This record gives sequence, structure tokens and C-alpha cells, in this order.
Amino acid sequence: MANLKKTIICVLIIAVISSFCPGAVYAHGPVYDMEPLNNGKVRINLEWTGEGEQGIAVKFFNLSNGKTLYIGYSLKKGSSGKAYLDFDLTGAIPPLRVILLNADDPEWSPFSDIKGIEQEEYIRHLHDAGIVNGKPGGIFDPDSTITRAEFASMIVRALNLKNTGSESIKFLDIEKSWAKNDIIIAAQHGIVAGYGDGNFGPNDPIKVAEVCSILYKSFSFKTTGNGKYLKIKTGKWYTEYVKRMFDAGILTTNDSIYKDFNEMEPISRADCAMMLSRALSTY
Repeated sequence: MANLKKTIICVLIIAVISSFCPGAVYAHGPVYDMEPLNNGKVRINLEWTGEGEQGIAVKFFNLSNGKTLYIGYSLKKGSSGKAYLDFDLTGAIPPLRVILLNADDPEWSPFSDIKGIEQEEYIRHLHDAGIVNGKPGGIFDPDSTITRAEFASMIVRALNLKNTGSESIKFLDIEKSWAKNDIIIAAQHGIVAGYGDGNFGPNDPIKVAEVCSILYKSFSFKTTGNGKYLKIKTGKWYTEYVKRMFDAGILTTNDSIYKDFNEMEPISRADCAMMLSRALSTY
């Protein structure tokens, strides 16, 4: 756990918001990363990762509520595939959530099935940061479930976690899993665990309580309340983790997930993206 805390502190110092694996692109179209500059500024680097040779240029930017930075870009064939914006953090509340907008086509979306849904901004944030990808056909499939392996992989990419070299982490059922390395890394850092019988269950849908537990162990949130939430079950292994997510604003009673809240139900891809995006913009 100490190593994880050190990792998060380093990420905060080095990149103001969490940085992502260099060169690792899990999205299509434009993506971004950040690097700190002097005098309270950050450089936001944009890169085109879609099909064809496209140049990209910054056209406008707008900070909303001190937290979300919208950057408009334009594409042009034959010009540079990279661009950057040096942004003054005065008046901002880092870590920022960056959303990229196509200035030439305002209706463009990285996925055809997220327009207007409750979690759209958060899905776009994770896409633009290179953390999540969609499914064949250009969809995100927001209502489907997400597996334990998929979320372990997402959290490893989001926090840029590395293999510690420990060989003591072993699960009986991940040898053939595409996410084997990420599962091992997440377990090395103490943020995921198996079922107690030697198995991890990589293909099992991850539950709301499990996501809360992983985020609780992955981030040190700057501020937190101490509210009362009638729909949280008390006296369970996950009670503290779930309550902390509400206290930190990673979940709210206004979210649709709270309407029929059940900690032991599988979480949707959309709600999972919402929680991870909020965590990355809050810690």
C-alpha cells in the first residue's frame, strides 16, 4: 500500500493530473496528455491517432466550473499530426478533466451510442485521455457490464502502474487471460484481490462494491464529506469503501445508479467510466 501511495504522489507532482503510459493508445481519433510547465502552467499535447494522416490544430479552449477544460481542435490533411496548448492554471481546480471537441464538426463523438447520455462527458474524458476504447462498429456499449480483468487493465493504465518484480502474486485462472500482466500489476500494488480460493475471476462482471473498493485503494482524495446515505447497506465488507465514494463525490445521490442502488450488482460500462473519470479529476 505504501508503494501505491508513493506512486500516486509522484503522478501528482510530475503531471498535475495522472499521466498515462507513453505511446500507449487505447482510443481512436485525437487524444491528449499533459506535462507541467513553469509559472503554474501545463502543456496539453494533442495527437491524432485515427486512420489516415491528419494534421491537428487547437482552435479554442474554455474552462468550465474550474474543473473541465474543453479544447476545440481542427483537422487538416498534410499538416502536423500533433499540437499543444499551454494553459494557465490560474482559476482552475486541478486535476483537470479535458474534453476534446471537433471545431469543424461539433456533433462528432468518439462513440455513436453515448450522445446525450448521463455519463457522456466522463466517457469522452477517458477516451480522450487514452484510457478506454470502444467496440467494433464505433460504439461504447454503455449499458453492458465490464469484467474484472477489463477494470484492472483500466486502473493500471490510468495510474501508469509498473510491475514491481514481485513473484508472490499468483492466480490460478489468469494464465490465458489477455489482461494477465495488468491483473498481476494491480495485485502487486494492493488494489485488487482474488476470491480467496486462488482464483481472480477475470471474466466475471465487476460489481459496484468492487469498483468502490479498487478506487478507494487507488486514490487519496483531497476533500471528503461525512454524509448519510440511506441506500448503502451497513455492516458489510464494502460499506466503508462505498460510503467514501459518496463522501468524495465519486458517486452522488443524483446519479441514476442511486435510484435502485445495489452494491453487489454488476456495474455498467458507463457508470464505471463515470466513477473513474471523477476519481482522476478529484484526488
